Amino acid sequence: MGLQLQSILAAVDMSPACAAVVARAALIAVRHGATLKLLDVSPLCEKAPAAQPVDLAGLGRQAAERFHVRVEVLEECAAGVAHIAHETGGHSLIVLHHERRVRLRSLWRGSLADQLLRICGSPLLIVKSAAVAQARYQRVLVAVDLTPAANDLVRIAGQLDDQSALQIFHAIRPLHSNPLRNAEVPQRVMGAYLVRRKLEAQGHLQHIAAAALKCQKRVQTVLCEGEPARHAAVQQSHAKADLVVVGKRRSSALSDVLCCGVAKRITAWCDADILVVPLDGA
Repeated sequence: MGLQLQSILAAVDMSPACAAVVARAALIAVRHGATLKLLDVSPLCEKAPAAQPVDLAGLGRQAAERFHVRVEVLEECAAGVAHIAHETGGHSLIVLHHERRVRLRSLWRGSLADQLLRICGSPLLIVKSAAVAQARYQRVLVAVDLTPAANDLVRIAGQLDDQSALQIFHAIRPLHSNPLRNAEVPQRVMGAYLVRRKLEAQGHLQHIAAAALKCQKRVQTVLCEGEPARHAAVQQSHAKADLVVVGKRRSSALSDVLCCGVAKRITAWCDADILVVPLDGA
């Protein structure tokens, strides 16, 4: 899996915050020599009409003049999530604004990002800042598990911006002591098992970092014990990362509502922009 971007789709919700979405999408498009596409997705966001409606064509002209990027303004508004997925094609990135509140009537479906991740094979960049402070992401936190997909996530993070400093993060889920205590497992056995888990995880992280160093100048690893999403948010704040990269496997709407996976919690709790990478085939 790699990041081969032919176009960047900015999903514009026609709110004042969409200027940051277009700016970030344009900066990435310039870096990758991609076309910037602008699509009005406001009919899918269930937001109150803005006092001063955003001029999509005007945003496109401003982006073209400011960033010297090829811009294509899509005339039709998004008729549905499938419409957005169709516009992305095979090699694209979708950039959209973070929905901080999901209305009660759309709780079952989830946010627009949740719906896109169920059907779309393209990565989603969720912009949480109100304005683009820096042209590049300076520090990127990549939250990984210990599956082969971890290498793909780190590779994509490096390809998005090869000048960023990468911090590869993994949290070991704590042992559930009650079942082990009920099974009369000695404390020394539990301790030895935990030490072995940490050593194996650290070795795996070092292997991932060694591969990343072939194309990145600055790579670190961070290992901790605890709930992954919460500790990822703490680490993002501590490291002052301005982008968090996380993978997500495809799931149903019911699973999203009942389970609220790691990627969804990281998106809610971290202050930085979030790049969510689908780990299933399109």
